[in-house]
Amino acid sequence: MIIRRSIFKELLLNFLIIILFLSFVLFMEKFVRLTKVFMGRGAEFTDIVKIFLFLQPSILLLSIPMAILVAVFLTYGRMSTDNEIIVLKGSGMGFWSMSRPAIILALLGFLTLSFISIYLLPRSMISFKKTVYESIVKKASMAIEEETFSTVFTGTVIFVKEMLSNDRFKGIFIYREGDTKEPIVVIAEDGAIYSDAEEGVINLSMLNGVIHTFAEKSSSEATFYEYNFVLTSTVKPERKLKLNERGIVDLWKGRKQGVLWIVELHRRMAIPFACLIFGFLGPALSTRIGKTGRLGGFSFSLSILILYYVLLILGEGLAKAKQVPPFWGGWTPNILFGAIAILLFYKASKDRPIFKKRSGFRG
Repeated sequence: MIIRRSIFKELLLNFLIIILFLSFVLFMEKFVRLTKVFMGRGAEFTDIVKIFLFLQPSILLLSIPMAILVAVFLTYGRMSTDNEIIVLKGSGMGFWSMSRPAIILALLGFLTLSFISIYLLPRSMISFKKTVYESIVKKASMAIEEETFSTVFTGTVIFVKEMLSNDRFKGIFIYREGDTKEPIVVIAEDGAIYSDAEEGVINLSMLNGVIHTFAEKSSSEATFYEYNFVLTSTVKPERKLKLNERGIVDLWKGRKQGVLWIVELHRRMAIPFACLIFGFLGPALSTRIGKTGRLGGFSFSLSILILYYVLLILGEGLAKAKQVPPFWGGWTPNILFGAIAILLFYKASKDRPIFKKRSGFRG
């Protein structure tokens, strides 16, 4: 029991280090693609924190199986190099007992990833998209500067004499081309701006002003005490949910709408099982391939991960192209690696070599 706890602690430590590293690297890869959107518009620190948190479910969907396999190879590879495996076997500990910490970690990863894939991922992606859009709209409202003609809104020119605060102005002049090519001019004493990210608009509420409307052969003028002028953002919110923003139930109900729905459904259901497969495959391989050390175990685990995800991407691509059924496109890597894991785990538990050595001489 004490030995298994020691193995599990080492496994957990390696897993946490790897998951933190992968989460940071994968987040930066995604965030760099948003740099043009955010850095050019002055995202707040709280928005960046929100985006980091909302991206984690999609990142963990990839990083948890990776971290489990790498952590198992690092731990059991180190034990094999230090001859701890031989010592444990000599003390009477069976392979199943030695592998139990890895299987427990894999089971915890499977349960966590199932919760993320089924429940958390679609909600986090919706929140991520909303946060990105809100940040863009908030910055667009801050693009108005004092005594400067602002043209950030399509077809609209805004000039303010004085900025009382970031969202309150004094001495407002607005020129906009109308939908029928009849321009309008709005002049107001003061006003305040309010962003509505969900509707995709910025409302400029003005007080004590005049509206001039110009036609081809006539013009009109109207005064107002309060007038709400709508500024449409150049960035439009996507009201239609993407497939990664839909829950498992929605994907199942919409499976007849197209092959992409079925592919996404199988992918979300298949990936969590990779944790279980790697939990059995890791100890069986790492204790049977010899003394590889940490570097060798790390390199070998990366090779397995690359092969697994190449097969997964290839299968999904063939399924989307309707070359293979969606089931086989999503589950072939699990079936193949699962069969290999069961076979190797059985051989390791019986203390049999992975490959039979030939003996004797041919006459």
